[in-house]
Amino acid sequence: MEKQTILIISEEQTDHLILAASLERARPQRFQMATAESMERPLDALLDPAIDVVIMAHGPQTEYLLRLAAKNEAAAPIIVLLDEANDQTGKQLRDLGAQDYLVRGQFQDALLHRILDYNAQLKRAREKIQQLSNRDPLTGALNRVGFRAHLERAMGRSARYGFNTALLYINIDQFANVNDHYGEADGDVMIKSISRRLINKMRSTDSIARLGGDEFAVVLEDVNSAQDVEQIAEKMLKSIAAPMILSDQQVAVEASIGAAIYPEDGKEFADLVEHARSAMQQAKTIQGGQFIRYSEKLTFDIAGGNSLAAELRTAVRKNQFELHYQPRIDLGTGHLVGLEALLRWNHPERGLVAPGEFLVACEDMGLMKTIGYQVIQHACNAQVWLEEQKLQGVDVAVNISFSQIQDDRFVEIVKDIVQRSGADASRLEFELTESTILKSPAGIKARMDELRETGISFSLDDFGTGFSQLTHLTELPISALKIDAVFVRDLTSNEHQETVCCMMIEMGRRLGMTVIAEGAETHEQIQFLRENNCHQVQGYYYSPAIPLQQLPRFVQDLRHKRQGKLLS
Repeated sequence: MEKQTILIISEEQTDHLILAASLERARPQRFQMATAESMERPLDALLDPAIDVVIMAHGPQTEYLLRLAAKNEAAAPIIVLLDEANDQTGKQLRDLGAQDYLVRGQFQDALLHRILDYNAQLKRAREKIQQLSNRDPLTGALNRVGFRAHLERAMGRSARYGFNTALLYINIDQFANVNDHYGEADGDVMIKSISRRLINKMRSTDSIARLGGDEFAVVLEDVNSAQDVEQIAEKMLKSIAAPMILSDQQVAVEASIGAAIYPEDGKEFADLVEHARSAMQQAKTIQGGQFIRYSEKLTFDIAGGNSLAAELRTAVRKNQFELHYQPRIDLGTGHLVGLEALLRWNHPERGLVAPGEFLVACEDMGLMKTIGYQVIQHACNAQVWLEEQKLQGVDVAVNISFSQIQDDRFVEIVKDIVQRSGADASRLEFELTESTILKSPAGIKARMDELRETGISFSLDDFGTGFSQLTHLTELPISALKIDAVFVRDLTSNEHQETVCCMMIEMGRRLGMTVIAEGAETHEQIQFLRENNCHQVQGYYYSPAIPLQQLPRFVQDLRHKRQGKLLS
C-alpha cells in the first residue's frame, strides 16, 4: 500500500512525538511523517506534490500561511492543531482556507486516522479535477486557466527569490492554410507534433500552455539574461520549422515568437501577456519565422485596419458587440427556464466572431468594464422583450468578470441600468467564477449582498475548474451551481467523471441550490443527468447560442418535440 505523507509543522517537540506515535499505530500502516519546526520557504513546502496532508500548529503565522496556500491553490489540505476550540474558531479557520482542526489532548487514533484518510482522498480528488480542468485535451499542455495560475505563481517566485521569468508567446504562421488544405484531423496532428517539439527544447523548470488553435505560451523560470531567452526561442523556431508528414506529404510551417521578461517588461500578469503578444504580432510582420523581445521602442500599427487593438476599440465605440442566448432547460419538465447571454462580435467584414478570439485581448486591454456594462444593458432589454413575447419565468444569466465587479461604481450602475430598462431584477442572474471570487472574496461578497437586495441572483460558474473552496458555497449568496462542461463531456464512458459529477449534483442539491450542467451534447448525457437529479442543462443537445429573435420559434419547436414524445 502506498503511504500517505503527512507534514507536521510545529515548534513543540511534543506534537511531533504524539502525532508520530499515533500514525505508527495505524492499521494497516499507511502514513509516513515529514516534519518542519519552522517555514523558511513556506510556499515550497505547501506546494510540494509529495505532501498529502499538512497538520499545522496554530501560531502567529497561521493566517498568513493559510492565505498563502489558498492564493497559490495548494492541493494538500491543511489541518490546524489548537489548544482549545469552539464553533467560532472553526468557522474563522475554514474561512481562511483550513480544511479542519484538531484539539490537543482530545483526539483519538481512530479520529485522527479517519480525518487523514479523508483529507488525503480530498487531495487526490483536487488533483484529478485540476488535471481535468487545467489541461488542453489535445496536447496535454496547460490551457488558459492553468497557464494563468502557473504564470502568476512563477511571477510570485521571481519576486520572492530575485530571479527573472520570461514569457514566450508563440503563433504558428499560416496554420489556417494547413487546416483548409489537409483538414482538421491533420491540423490536430501538427499541433500535437509542435507541442512535443517545444517540450523537447524546454528545461525541466519550464512549462507550456496552448492558448488557442495555433497559439502557445512557454514560461521560462529563472533565466539569467535576455540572450538566454533568445537562444531558447531560436531553438524552438528551428524545431518547429523542421518538416513533418501529413497525409503522406512532407509539410513545413514556421512560427513567430514574442517575448517579455518579468519584471523588466511588466510587473502585472496582464501587462506581461500583452507585451509578449505585442512582440509576437510585430514578429509576424517579418517573413521567415522570427523572434522579437518586447521593447517600448517597438512601433505598432495601432490605428491600422488590421490591428486587433484598433478594431476592438472601434467595436466598443460603435457598439459592435451583440448577445446570443443559449437556452437552459429544466430536466424535469422539459421547459425553457433560463438563458445564458454569450457575447459575439459582429465584425463589419468577418461577420460574427466567437468570444475565444477576442475576450482575452479585451480583458488585457482593459475594455471588459465598458463591454460588460453594454452586455448587462442588452440582457436587461432582452428580459423585457421576453415578457412582451409572453415568454415568462425565464432567467437571463450574464457572465461577470473581475474587472467589472471590482469597479467602485458597479452596483450603482447596475441598479441604474435595471431601473431605466424596466427589467425584472429577480429574473436577472450574474455568473461568477471561483477564480474571480478568490481575487477579493470579502469585497465581492459585499457587492453581491447589495445586489441581492434588488432581487438579482448569483450562480457559481465553471465549478470545480478552479481552487474549490466550499466556503464560497456556504458564505456567499449563491443560488445556482454550474457544473463545467469538462465534467459532462465523457459521462457514461468515464467512471471518474460520473462520480465527480454525481458528487457535485448531490452537494448542490443538499445546499438548496439549483444545479445546472453545461455542455451536454448527447442523449446519453441528458439521461444520466436526469437520472441523477440534475435540475437544469444547457448545451448543443438542445441548442447552441442563438439570436434573441429566434427564441419564440425555439420554444415552439421544444413544445412540439415534448408533445411528440408524450404521444409516442
